[in-house]
Amino acid sequence: MVFVHLYLGNVLALLLFVHYSNGDESTDPGSQRRTQSPRPVSTLGPLTRLEGIKVGYERKVQLVTDRDHFIRTLSLKPLLFEIPGFLSDEECRLIIHLAQMKGLQRSQILPTEEYEEAMSTMQVSQLDLFRLLDQNHDGRLQLREVLAQTRLGNGRWMTPENIQEMYSAIKADPDGDGVLSLQEFSNMDLRDFHKYMRSHKAESSELVRNSHHTWLYQGEGAHHVMRAIRQRVLRLTRLSPEIVELSEPLQVVRYGEGGHYHAHVDSGPVYPETICSHTKLVANESVPFETSCRQVPPTPVPLTPGNLGSFCPQVNLWECLQLGTRSEAPLPYSYMTVLFYLNNVTGGGETVFPVADNRTYDEMSLIQDDVDLRDTRRHCDKGNLRVKPRQGTAVFWYNYLPDGQGWVGDVDDYSLHGGCLVTRGTKWIANNWINVDPSRARQALFQQEMARLAREGGADSQPEWALDRAYSDARVEL
Repeated sequence: MVFVHLYLGNVLALLLFVHYSNGDESTDPGSQRRTQSPRPVSTLGPLTRLEGIKVGYERKVQLVTDRDHFIRTLSLKPLLFEIPGFLSDEECRLIIHLAQMKGLQRSQILPTEEYEEAMSTMQVSQLDLFRLLDQNHDGRLQLREVLAQTRLGNGRWMTPENIQEMYSAIKADPDGDGVLSLQEFSNMDLRDFHKYMRSHKAESSELVRNSHHTWLYQGEGAHHVMRAIRQRVLRLTRLSPEIVELSEPLQVVRYGEGGHYHAHVDSGPVYPETICSHTKLVANESVPFETSCRQVPPTPVPLTPGNLGSFCPQVNLWECLQLGTRSEAPLPYSYMTVLFYLNNVTGGGETVFPVADNRTYDEMSLIQDDVDLRDTRRHCDKGNLRVKPRQGTAVFWYNYLPDGQGWVGDVDDYSLHGGCLVTRGTKWIANNWINVDPSRARQALFQQEMARLAREGGADSQPEWALDRAYSDARVEL
């Protein structure tokens, strides 16, 4: 999914304002003193993680003053937990009401691209692309090899039927066996491929995600219920207040009848050369790739044989075939996800974890014969674990493995999850993503700078990125 988060954008805008309002340091007599006495950067403690113990294990916690909650372990891979009654029915109705007041927009996965313009940047031979797609190196492209890499096409979820239909339309598979030899792939004109995809607009049921969403601010000055929920999440995660408070707002999502979200991960691999947009300015670093620690519209860079092997396996290969580019922002850095069910769903709408607690993980094994475990419209029933939406229940999981030093390690592939097809009624959920920069030092510097800005603003000041201050005094009949 590609979202432009106004929240993080306004953080950047505020930092830029502070930077430039300080004036040109070359004419500031105090600049030399500041250069000679760099500010100390505090050391952050380890990121907390709840131990799973074993599937079915329950523990009692006190998240509010007047009652106990029970956390139950649902799986160990990923570390996944369920908390019934995390939200009250009244809180659920309030969140839905505030979201409706603000207005929801259609959730989009990919931006519209100008295919012909992108074709001009293509610098990779079809032989290079074939070798990359040919996962088992047998010189033939099976459907599952193509599907494993080409997950998104013009916002569409690709199925075996889609691929075969495309092969037939552009005459890529003369013998019709659904397998492309190197010769057949080399004979294929990629311009015909682009034209075909451009001419086939995806229906809602064919999208990777079919839903509507909005964002609700939870920081200082927000509605008291929104603040209370954030504080409850803080006590649940046991993370530092700075990390939780500086994470993005609450995302509220509505899935109508027929709505779904195919299986995906909420975060991406940690690259040494990647920096979060919201920490870049305070870190004063220059890096080749930048991400918002969720997702921003990608900035294409030319794809060449030199970077094909290192970049394309880490991002959606569809960009390599369709755009001839790779994204500068492959995936976000969301340390953990807290998902809230805001209503009871009449039919369907479960959250599926297709490979939860599998002994091993192999991306190619997600597609066997005609079954694609990532396809939540057709094969949700074949996933290892499904969580039924119950009003007020929260589930949370960690998107990364620990690095052994108390910070972010490799992405947890077992956190693959999706929203099953809503067969009857409407499904409402909300998400809190806890954002952490993969660099411990940058995260510390960012938190330090945000604390300084808050102090200088005074006790009554509100941050410029308080998007929903207009709703802070909203009153709803519950």
